[in-house]
Amino acid sequence: MSKMNKIVKLSSVQSGEFTAQKNLIDFDIMGGRQYDMRRAYINLVGTMEQTDADAATGEGVYNWSARWTNDNGTTNTETDFPDCALVKNVRFTSDQKGTLEDIRRSDVLRTQLKHYTMNEDDQRGALYKKLNQFPSPGNLLCAPNIEFFSTGDKKSRVRDVNVQIPVKDLLELGNADHLPCDKLGNCRMHLELNLDKLVVIQRQGAGTRATQFGNELYTEFDDEVTVGDITSVTTTSTFVDPKYSPYFISQKIKFNSTGAGGAANIVNEEAVIESIEWLDSEKMKLNLSRSIGTIAAGQSYTDIECDGVNAGSISLSWVDAEIVLEETADMEQMDELTYSSFLNEQDAGSGLTSFSRQYGVESECFNLYVCLPDTASGLICRNTAKTQYESFRLRSDNVDLTNRAVDYQSPLYYDRIGMTLLNANLPLRNLTEQNLQVGNGFDARYTTAPHNLIFIGNPLGITPMRKMVQVSIDGNAAGAGVNEIQLYKQVVKSIKL
Repeated sequence: MSKMNKIVKLSSVQSGEFTAQKNLIDFDIMGGRQYDMRRAYINLVGTMEQTDADAATGEGVYNWSARWTNDNGTTNTETDFPDCALVKNVRFTSDQKGTLEDIRRSDVLRTQLKHYTMNEDDQRGALYKKLNQFPSPGNLLCAPNIEFFSTGDKKSRVRDVNVQIPVKDLLELGNADHLPCDKLGNCRMHLELNLDKLVVIQRQGAGTRATQFGNELYTEFDDEVTVGDITSVTTTSTFVDPKYSPYFISQKIKFNSTGAGGAANIVNEEAVIESIEWLDSEKMKLNLSRSIGTIAAGQSYTDIECDGVNAGSISLSWVDAEIVLEETADMEQMDELTYSSFLNEQDAGSGLTSFSRQYGVESECFNLYVCLPDTASGLICRNTAKTQYESFRLRSDNVDLTNRAVDYQSPLYYDRIGMTLLNANLPLRNLTEQNLQVGNGFDARYTTAPHNLIFIGNPLGITPMRKMVQVSIDGNAAGAGVNEIQLYKQVVKSIKL
């Protein structure tokens, strides 16, 4: 009978709640065994509280989404970001061999690589564990922790938020199938989180019927002529599948309508959806928690429409952090551990539109990435209007790495992307160099206010001595120029065990 691997779950050394000020997390990993790090992940647990602005009209469940802010927290950006961007810095140490990896500004590097190594299908396939959600083909955007029910009478529920960050998205040692902690001894993973960059905003709130309900027509309802209280409404539009409906049980919405035959107009009447029926006509019938109007003989209501309702407050608290590891049943005999890692150097370009500077690079460096995060997010390497950065050129020890300048989005430019990722043993799966706009509809996710990306990188030869690499970047004289520079040097490490 073969042995089976064992799943190990470890809580963080620090207890929650984790905040923008209390953002350090450590995990102590037991020695004396080996781990398959390819399946290891960090699980961040958040709890959400929602309050109603007017509880007298019923208690609702409110849709929401997470947004990334700039360094001073004043601008909410609609740019997509991976879960690994929540980790700003990461360090992995061991009792026997000291520091194994120490990657500063891991968020910028991993966000850049994620874009080129995952296509949109890959990303949508992982939405079930992603904090930052995309709009669906029906132009709806749903919170990751709400259990939505589109038909029936079962109440939608707000669950805990569980964000899973694979260790291989933080550390190169995350690709090890047998991490030899039997030789390394007890290990510790240290994380610094970017919780100061996160903000929660409501979806389908007041004034969003034209933008966040899939289609404005979906917020229109059939005329009501039946005498009595109006406690249900039926959509004018049909839905081939309830998943395209913007309505869910426990959702709170408000109604407006024009009264005829002496009936008073309905003005901002709020109600909670208690149940939803998908009729044979493929229309949605919403049964409400309270009457929104009354019809007497000879009266009617026309032009019935709804809009969202603002919550009193929506807050997300990060209360726990844990790491999930897979302990291997069969330990390999290892005398040497060889792996790659990243060294980071930060610089400032001072807004130069013709930038050139030399950097010392370690002899064992085999890949160089030059990341230029924008000032709006401090995360996305953006090439504003495709003209902020027009070309670049790299030179190692006075030897040009290309025979000409690499023009942005030229064949040579794409050749550098392919070469660099291939040299890092990473797949090239996406060359749509626009950051997806998660706040826009599905059809406009790449076309509305596009944020073009920039990739600057090149393989380097391993040399016997430290090498000098010159980075030259030419931009548009009318552009913002080169500002923050994050230089990532991918190196080979080898440790005798």
